[in-house]
Amino acid sequence: MAKPNKKILILSSMHSSVEIETNDTRIPETIRFYNSTKFGADVTDQMARKYSVKSKCQRCPLQVFFNILDLAGINASILYKETTGAEISRQKFLFQLVEELGTEYQKRNR
Repeated sequence: MAKPNKKILILSSMHSSVEIETNDTRIPETIRFYNSTKFGADVTDQMARKYSVKSKCQRCPLQVFFNILDLAGINASILYKETTGAEISRQKFLFQLVEELGTEYQKRNR
């Protein structure tokens, strides 16, 4: 969540000087450049935070497993949308995925 009065430090080897916009937002060039080029890990982290399987635990292998499950869910929903062309929210896709995996598990263990 944005904290407007919080000061932050940014180190950039790309920008030799700090130029600030003259409009109302007064955003430094380094932040504007970051915001215009952010993708990949930042967007994936943002998506994973919205719907996650993580639970509070101290065991590192379990945290890694939860991260892998989150990323697998994101990748699966993207692939599903691209291959089928369906307009489905990631939440609905994840619920549908859980139901299908659960019924397969129940069929095998009967």
